[in-house]
Amino acid sequence: MKTGRYFAKAEFAIDWPVKFLVGVIGVVIGFFEGGLGLWSFFYGATPLLSMVFLYWMMLHNEKFVPVFLVFVIGLISDILFSDILGGRATAYVLAFYYVSLRRVKLLQGDFMQIWLDFAVVVTGVIVFQLMIFSLLNFAIPAVTPILFQLGSTLILFPLGYLTLFSLASLVEKVRMLS
Repeated sequence: MKTGRYFAKAEFAIDWPVKFLVGVIGVVIGFFEGGLGLWSFFYGATPLLSMVFLYWMMLHNEKFVPVFLVFVIGLISDILFSDILGGRATAYVLAFYYVSLRRVKLLQGDFMQIWLDFAVVVTGVIVFQLMIFSLLNFAIPAVTPILFQLGSTLILFPLGYLTLFSLASLVEKVRMLS
């Protein structure tokens, strides 16, 4: 009987446990970002590691990243960092739609094109948050920490991208063996 083979295929056909796992990982990465904010080196300008994770997921596994999940991860980051509630969440949703428009072209390109596009996305997220802060508070914050946050995020992107790509390859190999 081939019942074992049938049930093995049925287990991987469900998407919601994977979406839940992606959400949990995104939130844990958000908490890790918050932990980095306690280090004196990153004080006030932590790199956007959750954006690196979401960008990679949106690019390579778009069916596991619904827009609601991106909004929730951004909202939890807003609460964690005491940002304007909904600012980062809205910026992440706008980034989601931008990446979904550019996804096919980026997957056909090389890593430098992906990195450049990520730089556009992160710059857009940071500028969007800066505009919201400036409009609500009628003040422009110090630009140096913002530039440091942008630079540290762009420097850490290749490391995060390679780590996520390696983990995905490992999971795929384990999945093939079972």
